[in-house]
Amino acid sequence: MTQRWFPQSQPPGYHPPIVIPTPDLERSIIVNDRSYIITIMGMVRGGVVVVGSGPTGLALAIEMARSGLSVRIVDKGSGPVQWSQALVVQARTLEQFERYGLAEKAIEQGHPIRHAAMFHGRHRFLHFDFARIKSRYPFALFLPQSETEALLLAHLHSLGIEVERKTELLAFKDSSDGGEATVRRGDGTTETIPFRWLVGCDGAHSTVRHALGIPFEGEGVGLRFFLGDLELTGADVPEDELVIYLQHGNVLFIARLNDKVTRVIAVEHGEQNESANRMPETADFQRWIDAFGLQIRVGGAAWRAPFHINERKARHYRQGNVFLAGDSSHIHSPVAGQGMNTGLQDAANLAWKLAAVANGAPDTLLDSYNEERGAVGDALLSSTSRGLEAATTTNPFTAFFRDLAGSVISHLPWLQNQVVSFISETAIHYRDSSIVTDVGGSGEVRAGDRMPNPPVTLADGTQKPLLASLTQPQHLLITQKAPGVAAAVSALRSITMLDLAPKQSTEFREHFGSNPGVWVVRPDGYLGFRGGPDSERALIDYARSVGID
Repeated sequence: MTQRWFPQSQPPGYHPPIVIPTPDLERSIIVNDRSYIITIMGMVRGGVVVVGSGPTGLALAIEMARSGLSVRIVDKGSGPVQWSQALVVQARTLEQFERYGLAEKAIEQGHPIRHAAMFHGRHRFLHFDFARIKSRYPFALFLPQSETEALLLAHLHSLGIEVERKTELLAFKDSSDGGEATVRRGDGTTETIPFRWLVGCDGAHSTVRHALGIPFEGEGVGLRFFLGDLELTGADVPEDELVIYLQHGNVLFIARLNDKVTRVIAVEHGEQNESANRMPETADFQRWIDAFGLQIRVGGAAWRAPFHINERKARHYRQGNVFLAGDSSHIHSPVAGQGMNTGLQDAANLAWKLAAVANGAPDTLLDSYNEERGAVGDALLSSTSRGLEAATTTNPFTAFFRDLAGSVISHLPWLQNQVVSFISETAIHYRDSSIVTDVGGSGEVRAGDRMPNPPVTLADGTQKPLLASLTQPQHLLITQKAPGVAAAVSALRSITMLDLAPKQSTEFREHFGSNPGVWVVRPDGYLGFRGGPDSERALIDYARSVGID
């Protein structure tokens, strides 16, 4: 019989499914006791095996557990990371954490950064305000990856799932209906785990990617990077602002982590030799700071480390029943703090599709993971590469035009909006995806866009944020002045419905217009379907394609 794990404790309002095994021993009837909907979950040859317990792996395991799929997460390491390069939790990730009930906890532990500035020497040529981010989280949250992992790990534990530490993936075999993974534990014993799907979240040196033979295309960056979490004093230590200083192609990044510690990253041109790998001393950081003429004194250091940057991307993210996510599929420079956040969005995108196929959607739905997230990876690699090249240029003419462009951005609100939307990842969209359907509507939000979260009034007079009902791993169907959709909706399963009042706020009308409409929000927070009040047939076709018919 397929083994399944379900949460031991749940957040308020959660109603766990009941598992009723069937005689064929490979399928179970799942009864949701809130809506009394019965669905068949085809768990052929086991559930999901996640390799790697960094933020991406933890988020994927959380999503799988929330969807009621069996999941095992293995990691060859002995425990979570103590220190980490990843630092920034972007607004889009906080929106994802909100679905887990973790956003406020993260904010309490982190340090919100509300402004950013870039200097050439001592001249500020670029400045922007994160308050322009169109989200409930108009800031960049500085929270070390180790603390982000701790939050995700605790939440995963609350769902009844434990990371299997000191458990190394040795090999796996895949076939049309699933496969088997062989792992070795710390005591030397081995186990063969059946899986329906296996996901490699095992980092830049991914065992899963190597075993698949997927090319990791790109190259290393010929710069030397040094990181320090330092105790700083002085007039130029930032508070709620990220500052980046550029000079002769070298870079100094300074941002406060908390009341005592500030993250400093120094980037130098130079040969990749033994000196590039040496542990930086506090005196080195003082030397770099003094070179920029800053009034800052370095005290103690909580952590110091050298690191290297590669810009690489896997040629594809899916091969049969095996997938890549996070750093195993893309790595790039730390420009704009995108790496960890991109991996977390990989997990959100893939997870609901795995659950949908387990719930009866066509297997071809899984091809859209590579289609959607592969395109994001391509765009991200290109933009971060150009950004690092511009920041570290030693060409005075290139530096002049970079500074000029920064000055223009600082004075044009619409360009500032584009910059903060990119950094916060709220601008990412899947409008060109083969699995989104747009059959008309008004307003600026189209199918494939990230769904905004304005306050709304329901038909019964209740007021709440539009996406407040997206806490469960289900699609959310929103209707306004579209009574004909009710009959179509009655045949759907695994979906939550919101019926909106005819009159809505100005903010809502800006996003969605004033005409009657129907919208379906995917479990990852993106708009999968947009249509008018007579779009019942198109809605049913869309529902069938994503497994909610």
